[in-house]
Amino acid sequence: MIIPIRCWSCGKPIAHLKEEYDERVAKGETRKKILDDLGMERYCCRAMFLGHVDLIEKITQFKKF
Repeated sequence: MIIPIRCWSCGKPIAHLKEEYDERVAKGETRKKILDDLGMERYCCRAMFLGHVDLIEKITQFKKF
């Protein structure tokens, strides 16, 4: 789905970094370097980005009853 506004574990705001992260991944940069540059130091916040799967396009194909 959509990335949460805050990290579930520590509460740090992370959603505002998602757009830049996606752009840089598309350009071919390494994920570790991107997360380091964005200031993502905690493993819980890094896991939110690395484990996120964007399913919004697939979900919107189905009708809501």
